[in-house]
Amino acid sequence: MPYRRPGYPPRPYSPRRRSSGAGLSALLGVLTVVVLVVGLFVSSAISADNEKKRHRPSAYPPPTPSYTYAPPTSSTSSPSPTSRAAAVTTSRAAAPTTTKPAGPQPVVKTGDNPLFGDSDSGLINTECGYPAWAATVDAATRFFQAAATCLDKKWRTALQGANLPYSSPAVSVPARGAAAASPCGSASGNSAAFYCSANHTIYMPLDTIQIEQFGDDAVIYLTLFAHEYGHHVQAISGITQAMNDQRSDAGARSALGLELSRRLELEAQCFAGMYVGTSVVDGAFDKAQQSRTTASQYRRGDKSGDARDHGTSQHYGAWFDQGQTYDRTFQCNTWNMSSDEVS
Repeated sequence: MPYRRPGYPPRPYSPRRRSSGAGLSALLGVLTVVVLVVGLFVSSAISADNEKKRHRPSAYPPPTPSYTYAPPTSSTSSPSPTSRAAAVTTSRAAAPTTTKPAGPQPVVKTGDNPLFGDSDSGLINTECGYPAWAATVDAATRFFQAAATCLDKKWRTALQGANLPYSSPAVSVPARGAAAASPCGSASGNSAAFYCSANHTIYMPLDTIQIEQFGDDAVIYLTLFAHEYGHHVQAISGITQAMNDQRSDAGARSALGLELSRRLELEAQCFAGMYVGTSVVDGAFDKAQQSRTTASQYRRGDKSGDARDHGTSQHYGAWFDQGQTYDRTFQCNTWNMSSDEVS
């Protein structure tokens, strides 16, 4: 279907209805007093309950990395669920900051997050320039910083239109994943890249993004980066925290906990598809590049022996297709889908 440029015109509030008449005004005055008195009692009860909750010890762990795993053709070995759990445990050494910045705040919700509230909200079409790709730390850093600048421009309007905070992630391109130390831990097993919500940084280690397989086919790396940027959007909007809270309650490795992880990952896949789809419209990618990176997505996802926390290769590719076909944030809302659509 053809793409439509998302529009974000001002949405005026509907005018309030006014009524007149002295008798009606008097009646409204009496009702207002009654409502205020009742409201005070209810508000006091709620405040007391919230105060109890506020002083409960936190049951939620610090942020953990959002990994993107390499396709089966990678020469790296697939870690067992146990080894991945160990990596998660290691990442709990640092606690997230509690300082609240000024301006719009994250909304700690998943399916009913404001990010999905406007059916016209999507990534804007904007021209983006990328320096030449080269598999060196300096060149790749410049390349991914340009990608972050492009994604900033594409995502800013959608986040601001939903009255959610907007910020640009930091970018780290270490030569080796083992050296990608972060507050969330380092690269784990066969992960190609990861995002750490504790310091809002995307990590793109050169030895794990499969440069030996994809060579100079830079659109593959840009798609991978866009997926990690999707995790950044989830983090600053409040989606990630809501998912972590729910997963902690369910048990990180329980069936429900793993399903929640899959919903987060498949949503990031859809966000990456939105980036690729609009980039084709912008002229940054051609159809052949789009076809190659789409095929690559169908070779990623969970493999035999994995912890089933990312989604099947079919769903990993299908949600990517969803994003590039529709370019609407609400079309990426995995949280309201049935379990068999995020398996």
